[in-house]
Amino acid sequence: MTQTPHGTVYGTLPPRPERPRVEYVGLTLAEMEALERILLHADECVRRARPDLGHRSHTTDLIGRLYQSAGAASVTQPDPDLVRIPVQKGDFMWLEFAIRDIETYQGDRQTGRDARQLLNRCNALLGQARAVIHMGGTPVFDPDAPAPELPAR
Repeated sequence: MTQTPHGTVYGTLPPRPERPRVEYVGLTLAEMEALERILLHADECVRRARPDLGHRSHTTDLIGRLYQSAGAASVTQPDPDLVRIPVQKGDFMWLEFAIRDIETYQGDRQTGRDARQLLNRCNALLGQARAVIHMGGTPVFDPDAPAPELPAR
């Protein structure tokens, strides 16, 4: 119901709130491989220390989605050195959980340091806006959008 100068109008809806913007950062192929190694190492640490938890599929699901994005990204950018795989801000939490699991269950210290460095890099990249397009429902960076520049790790 909406009040107008001419009376009450029934059946109108209030304006829809804007959808939150999904934020992405672009990982290189090497960073994506490091992320995969970190996530799998964290899963192994948990499995070794807590066999009672059973199989957890969130890691394999995330890795599968990343490889889908990598495949789509390679179509828009055929040079492997220039490919950037879009990773959603929400997926960073799995990297945070992996760091916690590696530290909690005495995982490899160097892998834990690599995980923290990758998380820090992702958070730094997050502040830079990028244009994202969708290819068949899979997000990829627009090849015409400027790439973010950060110091090399």
